[in-house]
Amino acid sequence: MTYSLDSDVLIQAWRDYPIENFPPVWEKLGELGANNTLGMSELILAELQRGGDELYDWAKTRETDLVIPTSDTINSEVSYLVNTYNNFGIITGKNEADPFVVAVAKAHNCIVVTNERRSGDLNGPKIPDVCLEEEIPWIRFIDIIKRENIVFQ
Repeated sequence: MTYSLDSDVLIQAWRDYPIENFPPVWEKLGELGANNTLGMSELILAELQRGGDELYDWAKTRETDLVIPTSDTINSEVSYLVNTYNNFGIITGKNEADPFVVAVAKAHNCIVVTNERRSGDLNGPKIPDVCLEEEIPWIRFIDIIKRENIVFQ
């Protein structure tokens, strides 16, 4: 796997590239999941479910292709991350999946994809802050399109 997705990437893409206007974007994301190029933690799917919209329906129908089951390795990485970085992924219903996004990347040696920006504060860090400290690369959604040489006609 190459990319570990944060929910904000999918949510923002759903707004910017609505499936009814940009079906090839969503077809390609589905293909990238099916060929194991990108994936997301189970907790990301749960975050999407709380949104209760068509994005969740889209992701749920592709669950076997997109969702990375939580393994002992991922749980171990999550434990390390939340014990190393104060207030990272505090259970608020909003950021609880953040450690899992990074843990999936660590466990699968892949790139994190998030729209978050660094806060510069390791006492309440954002995903990019932890990625920087852990030497894990992170990119934004548009970078997947560029890196994968995706062209929509």
